Amino acid sequence: MIKNIKKKLISFYLKKNVDRIKNIKKTNRQTIKKNTKYYVICSKKKRGFFSLLLFVLNQIKYAKIKNLIPVIDMQYYPTLYNEKKVLFGKKNSWEYYFNKINKVKINNVYKSNKYIFCKEKNVFTQNNKFHPSLKKIFDKNIKINNNILKKYFFYKKKIFKKKDKFLGIHFRGTDMKYSPNHPLPLTRKQVDKKIKYLMNKFNLKKIFLVTEDTKNFNFFVNNFINYEVFFINNFRTSKTLAFDKDYRENHRYKMGEEALINSLLLSNCNLLISTQTGIADFAYFINPKLKFLKINNGNNSKKIFFSLFKYHIKDFLPYALGGFKV
Repeated sequence: MIKNIKKKLISFYLKKNVDRIKNIKKTNRQTIKKNTKYYVICSKKKRGFFSLLLFVLNQIKYAKIKNLIPVIDMQYYPTLYNEKKVLFGKKNSWEYYFNKINKVKINNVYKSNKYIFCKEKNVFTQNNKFHPSLKKIFDKNIKINNNILKKYFFYKKKIFKKKDKFLGIHFRGTDMKYSPNHPLPLTRKQVDKKIKYLMNKFNLKKIFLVTEDTKNFNFFVNNFINYEVFFINNFRTSKTLAFDKDYRENHRYKMGEEALINSLLLSNCNLLISTQTGIADFAYFINPKLKFLKINNGNNSKKIFFSLFKYHIKDFLPYALGGFKV
């Protein structure tokens, strides 16, 4: 009886609070054969923007080692970022943000019957972190689309001046407080204490803030009025569902675009503070000279039921009783 109630509660929670991906192409994952030529990179998992990018880098590296031609398919295997309509003449959401890694057409690959599908995991970075060993793969194969780079350079010129020193922060919230087995985000207590300490220690006056959480944003701008706080007007919400509605035109695409631009901008800071997040990790990946203070709050519970409460319980409890270290 209790188990049935628990299952229903979890099912209800997932339906109301977890973004889903629909219309995934049904295929079998076969082993490499002698006539295999192409390595199709696609995923059925619900991955965030930088989780997808990291996944692709892993798979490109694997394909190169196996002497296979990598082909990215985010058309028949849609992601959270796929628009329902054709966007920029593209159906493949990878190509919204990045240039094609080669001239191979995915439809021709499937017609050839000389392909295999990638493994549904990061082959080389199983800790889900950007590693310097992938930098050559990134530099050689990944080119950000010009329309995004233009926006990035516009913000960079507007925000970052040559002599200014910035502290950057990625202040995650929303679904990261509840996602099973994911790194737990910063608390407001931690942010309040650490930001003031770091600004004083490194004699910083300006902050570049990245957050998708409306409550975190309001807390930050109201609590650090003695500093200049810069940010771009990316989408923010107090809900855990960010992709479930068309909040604006091309909303899904813009979610990815804003994540990428924010990460690029963070890479210009002198000091970066965050927990384990893709946005912060990528900023450090492209600028290893960045001083990166990564706060380890541990991971949420692997079990969905307990993951709904762990963050709030640890935030309430003092450190001596198992709470977060402030």
